[in-house]
Amino acid sequence: MDDCLYRTYFKKVYQFQSNPDYVLPKKAFLSPKWQIPELQRKKKELNRVKGLLSKYKIKVWSKHTANRDPAGFVIKNLQETVQPELLTQAWCKFFEMLGHFPIVPEAALKERHLNSLHLCEAPGAFVCSLNHYLVSKNDDVQWNWMATTLNPNHEGNELNQMIPDDRFLRYTLSNWNFGEDFLGDISSKSNYQHLVDHPFCKQKIMLVTADGSIDCMKDPGEQERYVEHLHLCETVTGLHILERGGSFVLKIFTMFEDSTICLIYLLTCIFEKVTVFKPCTSKSGNSEVYIINLGFKGIDCTSELFQDLLQCFTNKEIYKTKSMFNLEQLPEEFLTDIHKCSEFFMKKQISTILDNIYHFENRTSSNIYILKLQIADMYFKLYDPKWIPIYRRLVPSTNVGDSWRIYNTFRLKFFNEVQVEQNSAIEAALEIKTGQCIEVVRSSKFTHKDNLNRMDIFQARTKFSELYHCILDKIKDKNTIINVSTFNLEVFHKFQKDLFFEIYDCLHSQKNIIFVNVPFVTHFLVGLLYLLLYTFESVFIGSGMIICCKRKTRSNVMQLFETIRSKYADLNKVESKISNANNDILQIIRPKYFDENVRFMNLIWNYNNQLFHQKASTRVLTFFDLHNHYT
Repeated sequence: MDDCLYRTYFKKVYQFQSNPDYVLPKKAFLSPKWQIPELQRKKKELNRVKGLLSKYKIKVWSKHTANRDPAGFVIKNLQETVQPELLTQAWCKFFEMLGHFPIVPEAALKERHLNSLHLCEAPGAFVCSLNHYLVSKNDDVQWNWMATTLNPNHEGNELNQMIPDDRFLRYTLSNWNFGEDFLGDISSKSNYQHLVDHPFCKQKIMLVTADGSIDCMKDPGEQERYVEHLHLCETVTGLHILERGGSFVLKIFTMFEDSTICLIYLLTCIFEKVTVFKPCTSKSGNSEVYIINLGFKGIDCTSELFQDLLQCFTNKEIYKTKSMFNLEQLPEEFLTDIHKCSEFFMKKQISTILDNIYHFENRTSSNIYILKLQIADMYFKLYDPKWIPIYRRLVPSTNVGDSWRIYNTFRLKFFNEVQVEQNSAIEAALEIKTGQCIEVVRSSKFTHKDNLNRMDIFQARTKFSELYHCILDKIKDKNTIINVSTFNLEVFHKFQKDLFFEIYDCLHSQKNIIFVNVPFVTHFLVGLLYLLLYTFESVFIGSGMIICCKRKTRSNVMQLFETIRSKYADLNKVESKISNANNDILQIIRPKYFDENVRFMNLIWNYNNQLFHQKASTRVLTFFDLHNHYT
């Protein structure tokens, strides 16, 4: 093995000294904010070098750096020979960490049992990597896991704040915890309490990982400040749940600010070994590093110190005025480690950036191709990834790497009829989920993201011609028209509730239902439409309208609508007792049923996308013809 290659690319490690004299302060967040001038100078120098990249176009620069990534062939070789489940850069990084450190505690290996918790885990690559590692290295270990993330199924979550990739998540939903509010925000006090009280977390959890980050593209020079609150929330949650002797893996970035310095000191006091590691498969031009914490000594969750740390869930601005610990409380030996560690990783990052700039400006040819081959070969020699049987995957029935939702491939005609199998049961599909109500739809799996920005002007242009009103007058005896223009979309959860009760009343009248320009953009609304497929003999989805014809005489869906109505009544009782109650029904149909009916989802996707662009009164004659034919 080439020692120079190994030390340069695989040995990016700094281990903090373990000192029994390190003592944690009894209180936290009493000290005014402080800075260490030398570390701030290093921060300025790193930001100066990163600032040299501002003149390059992002796409061009990204393509250049991807081409020069020494580990660029690792994924390619893994895909060809090992074929891992959900293979991503994160999968490679965690498999590297597992091979480099005894992250799976010896106690778990002896007991042949491991419980692990994965915070901020979407899309799930750490989980899949750990499964692959355990199957190939410790096949007889019984493993159970749970994960959290910002919920991609909650339309109130911002797209740019979460990872909407649910290729793996949607097949393993029972293993994911989205908290009390169903948003999945780990920085919420109620979600923290919901997680630590969960029966799974009451078991012996020997491994916790936290891979969270926050988009800081608007101010990349302050990345460490952007993520400091999230990192503390992840740490406090992990420490509360982790068993003595367990391992905690935390992603951080630079180590220039008081928040990170104090956080690392906290970890050095309560773990036997604390090591900062930059995987070879982590892009060497970024600041990302992982703190590998082994041998948890335990922490008293009832202590004054831990109660002070819990302020991170109730005061998100605490870092603006307070430091976790006073600078004088940190030992000189520890601060020396901080200086050495921050400089070690800063120099490596600067070296990579300058090297990439040199080769970009000079268009020089180099032996990067040979280097990529060598790095990939060494990755395989060091960590020995092996193929595992498909049935040992977490989702053996589907290749999750290729299972992206493709709902825009179906060409929508004026109207398309959609039906369900006559013998298929609907009762099993019902699953009511409640959580933080949706004031504004910020993300959706049922329409293009750009359409959501048009929601506020959408209703304003829903004006109809005299012909439209003439036709409605002709068909009103046998049809109920539900027109979006009669609702208020400014508060979306109120619109959803009002729409539900409008449909509920219609079902009692035995009339057909014609939806005009109603945006079905949330799991709740699409779930309502899914129920209507079982309520009517024919449902037509078309250009700005959805027509439900001929109510089935023996439909059992009304009982399900009664269940939803009762749930609304229960929520109203809670709201009457709690002045700030803000829960709502977010889901009524298990998401997997949407995935299994691809044609239905294609129609919904195309219906919504056309809805936000067409004129409001188009195709009125077409639905008049359908009415005459089917009623």
